[in-house]
Amino acid sequence: MNADKLAAAQARRAEGESVTAIAKALGVSRTTLYWALADAE
Repeated sequence: MNADKLAAAQARRAEGESVTAIAKALGVSRTTLYWALADAE
């Protein structure tokens, strides 16, 4: 997951969008997204 996708995911998550929907939109797995969001904190 690159920095652009991570930034988009963080913004969408802050707006309350589900991880499942974000992962699908960005073309990554939910697991990858959860790991990336956790590492970014």
